[in-house]
Amino acid sequence: MKKISLFLAILIILSVATSLTSCNDLWTPPTINGVSLENFTIVYDFEGLDYNKRAAEYIQNMSNQRYGVKLEILDDSSAQGEHEIVVGETSRPISEKLEAECKGFEFAILANEGSVALEGDYFVIAAAAYFFMETYASSEAQVSTVPETVSVHEPIVKEAKNFILLIGDGMGVYQTKLFEYMENNVEYSDGEDFFYGYLFPYMGSSRTDSLSGTTDSAAGGTALACGIKTINGYIGRDENLDDVKSLTELAGERGKATAVMSTEVKNGATPASFSAHADERGETSHILNSIYATQNKYGTIIECGYNYYNTKYMGIIEGKVEDTLSKLSQDKDGFFVMYEEAYIDKNCHDNNMEGTFNALVRFNQVIARFMEFAFYNPETFVLITADHETGMLYPDEDGTLAYHYDDHSSADVLIFAYGQGAELFDGQNVENIQIAHTIAALMGEDNFGDQSKYQSLTKGNK
Repeated sequence: MKKISLFLAILIILSVATSLTSCNDLWTPPTINGVSLENFTIVYDFEGLDYNKRAAEYIQNMSNQRYGVKLEILDDSSAQGEHEIVVGETSRPISEKLEAECKGFEFAILANEGSVALEGDYFVIAAAAYFFMETYASSEAQVSTVPETVSVHEPIVKEAKNFILLIGDGMGVYQTKLFEYMENNVEYSDGEDFFYGYLFPYMGSSRTDSLSGTTDSAAGGTALACGIKTINGYIGRDENLDDVKSLTELAGERGKATAVMSTEVKNGATPASFSAHADERGETSHILNSIYATQNKYGTIIECGYNYYNTKYMGIIEGKVEDTLSKLSQDKDGFFVMYEEAYIDKNCHDNNMEGTFNALVRFNQVIARFMEFAFYNPETFVLITADHETGMLYPDEDGTLAYHYDDHSSADVLIFAYGQGAELFDGQNVENIQIAHTIAALMGEDNFGDQSKYQSLTKGNK
C-alpha cells in the first residue's frame, strides 16, 4: 500500500511539473528589440482622442490574455519610462520622430531607444495596435524586431466571414461633404473634419431608382437587402408581391448570426427591408409580426430606435454597437449586420442642414466603432452606402451649399468598401442591387436576388 501511495505521489508531482512547464511555455512574453514585453508600459495622451485610449486598452488586454502580463497604462504627462509602447500622438520625443505620409487606412510604427510608437489617423490606430500585437507581440514571434526607421503599413485583411452593411438613409454625395461646409462643434464628435468613408481604400457609386422611378426607402432598402428592383412601398417583396430572401435570411440559413440596427424604429422602411416582408411599408402590425418571425427563426438581434444627440446618449448607441458585435462575434461561422442612420434623410426632407450634419457626425462615430472591430477581426467586410439621396443638396453658382428639393432624388450615391472582395467596387458605377449580389457571393451564394437583368460584380470582374 505504501509503494502504491508513493507511486501515485510521484505521478501527481510529475503531472503538476509537466502542467507548470506547459503553462510557463504558454505564458512566456515575447522579446521585442531585446526587451521582454513585460518590461514595457503603455502611454497615450489622456486628453486626446478616445480611439487612442481604446487602442491602448486593446494592447493591455491582449498582453494579459496571451501572457498573463497586464501592462500599466500611463498618461504622456507622466515621467518617461525606459521602455514604452506609445499609442497615438503624444508629447514623447519618439512621437516627434514618427512622421510619415499615411493615407487612408495606412499607419506607421517606429522603434527608438528601447521604446515603440504607433500612429494612425482617428480609428486607424486600432489597425496599428492589432498589427503590432500580431506581428511583434504574437505567441509565435517569441523574438521580434521593430524597425528603427519609420515603417508604413496597411491593415491585416483575411477572407471575410463577417459582413457589416452601413446605410446612411438619404446620404448623397454632398451630404458626405457637409464637413467641408460646416463648423464641427458637435459635442460628441472626435473633431474630425471629413466623412470617414473617404478613408476607405475602395470607392464606387450606385444608381438607386426603383421600378417606380425615383425610389422610396422601402424599395431602396429592399434593393440593398434582397438584390431586386421592386415597387415603392414594398418591403422584401418583388413586383409580383412574392417574398424575396434578404441578406439577413441568407446569412441565417448559412449558420451566421444576424442583426438589424437603426436609429429608426424597427418597423421603419430600411430595417424592415432586412427583417420582414410586406405589401406596404405602412402595414405596421404585419411588419412587426414578420420581424418577430425572423427573430424566432434565425435569432436575429433587433436594435432600433436610438435617436439621441449628445455625449451621454451617444455612449448608449456606441454601447449597443459594441454589445451587438460582441454577441454576434461569438458565432464561429461569422455574422451579418445592417446598421442604418435614418436621420440624414429625415433632416434632408426638412432641408435642415444643421440636423443633417448632426446625423452625419453621429454616423461617423458609429462607423468608427464598426471599423475598430473590423481591424481587430480581419475576417470582416464593411460597406457604407445609401438607399438614395434626399433634398437635391449641391452648391449654388456662388459655391453656397443648398437644398433644391424636399424629397428623394434619383442622384447616384457613393459606395465605400473595405475587406477582401471590396476592390470589386472600386471605380464602379453599379445598380444598387449589385451590392446585395456581391455580399451574397462573398458569403458563397452566386444566385442571389434578380440576376437576370444585371450582371453581378463578382462574375463581371473575374
